[in-house]
Amino acid sequence: MAINIPMLRRSLWRLSGNKSYKELCDQEWIISPACVTNTRPALYLPEALEKITASSAASSLEQEMLRVKGGRTEHAATIARILTDAEVYGGYIYKKAVKLPISIQKENLFLERQMTEDKENAVLACTLNDVRFFGHWITDGIPLLMAARELGSPIRNNDELTAHQKDYLSMLEMKYDPFIGGKIHKLVILEDFGQNNYKRERYQKIRARFHELGPKSTHTGTMILRGTSGNYNVLASGQSRVLVNEEEIATYLQSIGFKIIDSTKLSAKEIIENTCGARIVIGNEGSQTTHGLYTMANGGTLVNIFPPFHFNNVLKGQTDCMDLHYALIVGDACEGGFRVPMDTLKKTLDLVAANHPWIL
Repeated sequence: MAINIPMLRRSLWRLSGNKSYKELCDQEWIISPACVTNTRPALYLPEALEKITASSAASSLEQEMLRVKGGRTEHAATIARILTDAEVYGGYIYKKAVKLPISIQKENLFLERQMTEDKENAVLACTLNDVRFFGHWITDGIPLLMAARELGSPIRNNDELTAHQKDYLSMLEMKYDPFIGGKIHKLVILEDFGQNNYKRERYQKIRARFHELGPKSTHTGTMILRGTSGNYNVLASGQSRVLVNEEEIATYLQSIGFKIIDSTKLSAKEIIENTCGARIVIGNEGSQTTHGLYTMANGGTLVNIFPPFHFNNVLKGQTDCMDLHYALIVGDACEGGFRVPMDTLKKTLDLVAANHPWIL
């Protein structure tokens, strides 16, 4: 058992006032400048937006409406900053009064062992979001690792990667450098949330690599099941995100040529085989749908299905940046979660086909 010394030291530094890590950085430069694009509006039925009662907790209805309506969109720059003599202990980065979490584990005064590694240079290749959510790891974590590798030794926290994450990284011939914890004399931290030109370039490379590995022909589409289990199916409000007629929808889609997959029961290679070339990827909004982003056909459409009480179109920005189309369906709240009337599903697919005739 060891004491988390940086945690104690930070408590003393906080007496002199808190600062952000950006204020403590010694150097900053722009890797890719901010830019402005004109994005396509999402595809949805006229009555869809009238059903919405709430956004996700991390967003707002105003923000979500801006996303789906498209138009002039500003994208943040990708910025690199150097934090000198930073210490990484127990999933947290410390520097004076600053603490940056890179793990969902609770900060702990007592550690299993003392962190004694001493690293000259490293690049932080993870964020708290992509550690918490697999979907963010797919859309943000993989391109962040690509960028980090160009600048130095990419590190992340010590949490075990999932089998899918390990397989995807192997296919992309990328990896994180091992670092248990200790002092890093020059730590580069990337701010990389903007869907700018540099992000577009990385998305293109990732998509090209996965398309090399999967089937070369296109097909109607793939539905990626969300199911009824998972830590994030019940919201803080107590409402359930379960799509209660998911099986009914899957049965219909299969009858018109869609492949139906449960990503929790397939290897990454099998997921690629079933999603590569899909002209439509559809599913109940969640991390599982991101399995299809890099592999779906060029110019394909992501169709996100939402409960009316959890409207969250974060993937609209990613699909825009990948030159993919985006459509949405809003269901009706019901006991046990929400449901989508089959007529609503069919009309939305007709709308997608009308706008992109090659789709269906």
